[in-house]
Amino acid sequence: MTDAAHKKAGPLYALYYGGQFVLLGFQLPFFAGWLALKGFDPSEIGWITGAALIARLLLGPFVAYWADHQSDERRSLRIVTFFFALGAAGLIFAPGKILIGAAAALMMWCFGLLVPLTDTAVLRADRNGWLHYGQTRAAGSVFFLATNILGGALLARAGVIAVAPAMAIAAAFAFLMTFALPAGAGGRGGAKPVSWREAPKLVSNPAFLIVLAAAGLIQGAHAVYYAFSFLRWEQLGYSTLIIGCLWATGVVAEIFLLARARGLAKRFGPATLLAVGGAAAALRWTVIGLEPPLPVLFAVQLLHALTFASAYLGSIEFLDRAAPLRLVNTGMTIMSTTGVGAVTGVATVTAGYVWNGAGPTAAYFMMAGMGALALLLSLLLRRVWSGGKLFE
Repeated sequence: MTDAAHKKAGPLYALYYGGQFVLLGFQLPFFAGWLALKGFDPSEIGWITGAALIARLLLGPFVAYWADHQSDERRSLRIVTFFFALGAAGLIFAPGKILIGAAAALMMWCFGLLVPLTDTAVLRADRNGWLHYGQTRAAGSVFFLATNILGGALLARAGVIAVAPAMAIAAAFAFLMTFALPAGAGGRGGAKPVSWREAPKLVSNPAFLIVLAAAGLIQGAHAVYYAFSFLRWEQLGYSTLIIGCLWATGVVAEIFLLARARGLAKRFGPATLLAVGGAAAALRWTVIGLEPPLPVLFAVQLLHALTFASAYLGSIEFLDRAAPLRLVNTGMTIMSTTGVGAVTGVATVTAGYVWNGAGPTAAYFMMAGMGALALLLSLLLRRVWSGGKLFE
């Protein structure tokens, strides 16, 4: 393969991430408003999200296992992205609430699959010398940040009704990008495909379970921030502009750290990265729970580089070092669904009850406790894992 083809791999995968994260940039802040316009009440919106989560938990590992059997990683990406785009398009054309809800659940389910599948392909491409993983992955955060800002301006003019067409365009672009991805960049390099007998060996390994729990707790500790921070900061008198800038501060810090991912991961290793993420989560959510002055709040938002990016890098670095190459897709999807997805879902529901019963501070302190527990698990990881492959 020519040097020119190698140079194109990073930008092409960055654009592929872009389609996924532009959709997410519209979905997270604005999609609930679009569903409300279509007649969905909060409980129905919750059921849509829950259906997508349940599908990820039940079917995600099987999709990952299937993807690990593909000789060309682009085939699994293309098929999953097709259904991702189909779900997004269905939002526009579905004639009633039941079909709209099904399309929304399909879209969100596929997004939950695409991120770990894409991460695996890009991580392999980094290992094969085609691109820089952290810089390519950071492109997704850049697109997400730009969509938060520019998408908000677009919707201010066009209205929330434009959310579904915007997401459909982004998903269609991602699907088209699967035909432009370079062949061989994220291939297994001749490694044998996974056997069905091997997946249980991975998920029952103590080191894997510790990382699964630690990463899930750190990422799940963002539940209050994702679900309720906008409401609380608005109650405290912060404008939409200020709240947007607070979110942007965290994402910019995340991008900065991801751009240096390769050196940090090699230097510090998975256990340290997870420990730093857990400690940062305990500190960040404690301080935010105390509702500090705005300058302190902006400073604390910089810890998003550690509570999200450091923990994220720690988990994928662990899989890269510890899991056999043929099981990385399976391991990463289990991390995303059972670890991060399930813990975040349970934490969001639980935090809602805590928020209503004991107030915002108690809910944030619960998140801080999750970070502290993740820190302890990360220290335990040093005792049970020597740093090599779990099995060959």
